[in-house]
Amino acid sequence: MQTRRTPKETLHNWCHYCIQDRRDSEVENCGGHLVYATGQPCPFFPYRMGKRPPMKVFRQFCLECMGGSSTLVRECENEYCPMLPYRFGKNPNVKGAGKERMDAIRSPGSLFSPVKKDEKAISGSK
Repeated sequence: MQTRRTPKETLHNWCHYCIQDRRDSEVENCGGHLVYATGQPCPFFPYRMGKRPPMKVFRQFCLECMGGSSTLVRECENEYCPMLPYRFGKNPNVKGAGKERMDAIRSPGSLFSPVKKDEKAISGSK
């Protein structure tokens, strides 16, 4: 079972794994090596020293790992890969507006009716 880490921590730990060194100075001096499978520069390179990574960069990494196949990314069950929870390009640690809640907001007659742009936000204003 993996330890629950933030995306930033996960990425930084991956960089240490990639360069096979625990020193931050070595991560900082990384040259952004080419990914062997794709011939492209490492997608994590700009974020290696703590800049907040967008979730899409994890999806990009997983697609590169699986040869561009979104089906293989979806089916990936490598429990030792630190990127596994982020492979869909979403942060599983953040509880956002789920599909059911968004459907309730959008459906007519629901408890949460959308406000029209032409309606006044404050009652009684002209």
